[in-house]
Amino acid sequence: MKSETGNIPPGWHIDEASGCLVRDTIHHMGRRCRNWDYCGKGCYLITMTLRDRSRPVLGSVRRAIDGSAEFTPSPLGERIEAHLRRIPEFSPEMEVLGSQLMPDHMHVVLRVRRRMARPLGECLRGFKIGATKIAREEGNSPMDGRALGEAARGHGLFADGFVDTILFDEAALSHGLAYMADNPRRLLEKREHPELFRVVRDLEFSPIDGRELRFAAIGNRHLLEAPALLQVQCSRRDFAYAKASDGSLAKDAPPTVCTPFFEEKAAEFLAAAAHGAVLVSPCISHGEREIARRALQVGARLIALQNKGFPPLFKPSGLFFERCVEGRLLLLAPAGWTYLPGEKRMTREDACVLNRIAQMLCGAGAAKINYHGLVPEAIDRLVERSMP
Repeated sequence: MKSETGNIPPGWHIDEASGCLVRDTIHHMGRRCRNWDYCGKGCYLITMTLRDRSRPVLGSVRRAIDGSAEFTPSPLGERIEAHLRRIPEFSPEMEVLGSQLMPDHMHVVLRVRRRMARPLGECLRGFKIGATKIAREEGNSPMDGRALGEAARGHGLFADGFVDTILFDEAALSHGLAYMADNPRRLLEKREHPELFRVVRDLEFSPIDGRELRFAAIGNRHLLEAPALLQVQCSRRDFAYAKASDGSLAKDAPPTVCTPFFEEKAAEFLAAAAHGAVLVSPCISHGEREIARRALQVGARLIALQNKGFPPLFKPSGLFFERCVEGRLLLLAPAGWTYLPGEKRMTREDACVLNRIAQMLCGAGAAKINYHGLVPEAIDRLVERSMP
């Protein structure tokens, strides 16, 4: 379902083929943390992509004899990596803590040890200029052919901008280094299981009552065909919440303690999953999200509903990625709910739609839900509006 013109954020447009909102520029390559001093001290996980990602000229990834993923740099890739290690020569305030070349992009973890005279982006721009010169030289070599030099000439080997993740503490730094080193394995997994990592915009599903539902989806779509789908449903009463100074419930306060009732309910859901059920969570309440999190941790099969669509280049990360590889996860969003940048607040209408969709998917495994004054026909109309 296409958004009305007045609802399109600046810098976005509607893709005519999919009807989804798409950034006018390269996705995320220019996004920066507001109010952050990029001249000051800090650690960063940096990602830079080739301008032409259809030509992965930095190297290749393959399975090693022991089954691990192995990246082999091209001659150009070797020179680019050596050039990267020289960054401290040109920006002595920085040190390179680690790097990982990939066929069409590269990651590097940088530490700024003292205040720089110029911002981080200026330093990376200098690196890219040097990388383009190297590409031109390699392009004139018979080993790589002249085409590479022509592609780099005048436009730069790397795309404009970069993605930065600020690593605020040692735990974040350790996680960033591990994520970077794990890139070759994740690339091979995506290549070997492409059907699990491709966003589908028009997944159709017909519940037992004959209604037709349409979703944007990523993950194992065959989970919808499982013989036992069980809806996860938890209310706010299942938690002890933080209180404001006047004794009222603190606004948007997360749960602080899980009640015995919740722990019993969570154990029942996970036990059912261990015996073959696929859990379906609308991920509305803290309890539903907590059970989904625990299901991911133990490797239970899970269908998680989302309250907005997926961006064009969406890919799951962390445990979501691992469970997708194993075929144990499916993420679904109503096809009419397009992607919008940033967090989307869960409205009552959203909650009603997601709960009702979960009921439709689960059939006999659906939860009994009180919609507090809304009749089933009204809820079903909301669901129809969420489907294009």
